Amino acid sequence: MGGCCIGDCCVANCGFCCVFDCCIGKSNCCVGEHATPSSSSSSKKHQEEDHAAMIANELAEMRSRSASEARRQEEEVIAETNKTMEEFIKWIQDENKKQYGGRSLNINIERIKELNENLRKKIVGFIGKRLNDKIVDTNPEVSTILNERDNSKRKKNFDEFYQARMRDAIRELIVAIEISVREQSDSIEREIQNRIKELNNTMTEETRALEDLKRLKEQENSRVAEKQVEYMYYINLCDIMYDELKISGLDIGR
Repeated sequence: MGGCCIGDCCVANCGFCCVFDCCIGKSNCCVGEHATPSSSSSSKKHQEEDHAAMIANELAEMRSRSASEARRQEEEVIAETNKTMEEFIKWIQDENKKQYGGRSLNINIERIKELNENLRKKIVGFIGKRLNDKIVDTNPEVSTILNERDNSKRKKNFDEFYQARMRDAIRELIVAIEISVREQSDSIEREIQNRIKELNNTMTEETRALEDLKRLKEQENSRVAEKQVEYMYYINLCDIMYDELKISGLDIGR
């Protein structure tokens, strides 16, 4: 005899191992040998609740981390694009000061600034939105990661997932910037070409007008020369007539 059983039967204070029954031939009758079903179920429920709370916190922390990192990345990209655009605007301003055929290009700098502002608006929130759409528990990848019970493995997998999605978002932003810059370049190039074409047309018109003026002047000089010859003829004729009259003894005076 020993433990909680007497003659293989449980006593009343054995911990409710065997209620109104005996442990005859049963090895797991006594307390300490097994737990009650209600106690095991409650413990498992608490564990699940704790795990759910922990992964919810991890997900919230990752979303907060991604938002901060996204803003930092976007600010760096904006600073770099602003620097490049400022240099380009300065180059345009210098070109506008130059004279081409006595005229300036006069490129619309405000339009360039407007295009740059549109690009800035595209960058703001670009990375953050894409990360925010990916780091959700409805994403199968995230769901699989969160179901990992090993904390260190889950953290490692979550970090790798985050870094991969960050790289994807940055690559997408680079493509978007390249498309936008190409559109800007095409727009600015068209404006410059149109302005140069206007100047060329103006210079052509002015050259044509100058040639017309020169031709009219030449024509006018020709007509003046003709009149001059005509007048010289009349003057000479008058002189001859005067001399003839004078020879005839008529003094008509001058």
